[in-house]
This record gives sequence, C-alpha cells and structure tokens, in this order.
Amino acid sequence: MTATTAAHVRRPGSRWYLKKAARAGVMYGSWGVGLLALRRLADISVRALTYHRIGRDRYDPFCVHPDDFDAQMRLLSEQGRAVSLRAILDFVAGTRPLPPNACLVTIDDGMLSTLTEALPVLTRWKVPAVAFATASLVGRDSGDYGERYLTWPELREVAQSGIVEIGSHSYTHRSLGSMPVAEARRELALSREVLSQNLGRDVVAFAYPFGTRGDFNEHTEQGLRDAGYSIGFHSLHGAIRSGQNVHKLPRVKVEGGESLFQFSLVSRGGMDLWRAIDNTLSRLQRDRVEIA
Repeated sequence: MTATTAAHVRRPGSRWYLKKAARAGVMYGSWGVGLLALRRLADISVRALTYHRIGRDRYDPFCVHPDDFDAQMRLLSEQGRAVSLRAILDFVAGTRPLPPNACLVTIDDGMLSTLTEALPVLTRWKVPAVAFATASLVGRDSGDYGERYLTWPELREVAQSGIVEIGSHSYTHRSLGSMPVAEARRELALSREVLSQNLGRDVVAFAYPFGTRGDFNEHTEQGLRDAGYSIGFHSLHGAIRSGQNVHKLPRVKVEGGESLFQFSLVSRGGMDLWRAIDNTLSRLQRDRVEIA
C-alpha cells in the first residue's frame, strides 16, 4: 500500500478542536502583540520545522496534506528562507549569517511518504531537508496508519537525492532519557553505526524520539557527542540562535489541518511561546508513539 492510498477515516474528537484552538490562540496572539517579528532578533534566529507524514489523514495532526506541504515548501523557497543542515551548523557556530526567519525542514520517523510525497516536492522547490530514520524499524510496517517505514533501498534513494540528508531517530524509538545511561549510549552509537553502514555515508544529525523534557538529559547529550553526532534536536518549541548548544536544539512542529497563513506564522515564530506548554505538560505530548 502506498502512502497516498491510506486515507483513513478519523473522527475529530474534542481534543482535536481544543488543540487547534490552543495553537491558533498562540499563533494569532503572538502575531497580535508583535512577538512574531521581533524585528531586532529576526536576523539572528532560525527555526527547525518538524513534519512526520505527508498524506490524506484529515484529522491526524501528524499528517500534512500533500497540497499543503507543496504550498508550504513553495512559500519557503520563494521567500528564500529554506536552509540546509550544514547552514544550521555554521550558523550555530557563528560562522555563517542566515536570512531572517530562515527554516530547516525536518521529517521524522522515515515513513514511506518521505519518499513518495515529500521528496518530489522538496526537489521541485529546491528545499533542503533532513529525514530522521529509526534504524531498527527500517522496512517494517508502522501499524494501522496505512504507511510502512522506508526500506533500505528506499532510504538510500532519499539519501542519494542530494536534497534530503538522513539523520538518526535512535535505534528502537524509545525514550533515551528514561533508559539507564549505558543503554542510552548503546542506542545512540548503534543507530548511527547501522544507518551509516547501510547508507554508505556518515550520519551526523540526531533527533530524540518524543523529544519532550524527560526524553533527554546531560547523559544523553554527552552520549551524542561520544557517538560522533555533530548536531542534535529535541521537540521543545523555540528558535535556534547562534552560540546555542548544538546538541540540544529546539524544533517547531508543523501540524495538519492548518492554513498556509497559519504555517507562515508558525515558520516565523508564532509557536515559539508553545515552549511554556512543552515545559509544563510534557507527559501529555507522549500519548502517541509517533510523536518525535
């Protein structure tokens, strides 16, 4: 089954509407009080945008419709705001300036739609991206979402596109922060080793599974360094700034069911204030295994 044929029927519950209302409140509230632009900071902050699946599950917040994804990538491309992983590394190191409100596109989990839906759009609009794959799940079925994980040949095809870099999303997609230190270190090293060997290229980027406050700590951060990763991301919302800890960078989630105008707000800082919710309600963000 392809990624595009699985249009599962979902009924939006009260939580869907409450979440959308909360996100809209943060977006428009930030815009209304001028926090979006923060003109004096716009030229020194960028954002990593998090996607999961590209498909037609209308009420799945982790699934962005292909038409919406195309419009979003076109916007970033035409505004000159799409940047690469290398550019982010240089920016954080203080060796490269980036355009105001620059964005790095990241896609978690290594699902089939990364190849069938996302890659053609990214290529069309020349938007670089990073796809984070879970090494032990390559080629496996993902459950009831009608979309499997990429196989090794498919993952290599994505990597060889020249537009998408492959990063690690751990070996088994478990919370590293809740593991014994030695086990977390093995998970980090093994995922990088397996991905690098099978892809024939060095994997330098890591994104924490779940990525909430309890999923990473000083031990996992040191484990990232020791395993050879150059950069690491969690899922707490916020902007990336020059001089930040390169192994502990924030990302901003892009959800399905939102307008292009809302995406424009999100990509310019409209969800940065969601960090307060990340900090206080992190347990509620882990009720689905594909949160990353």
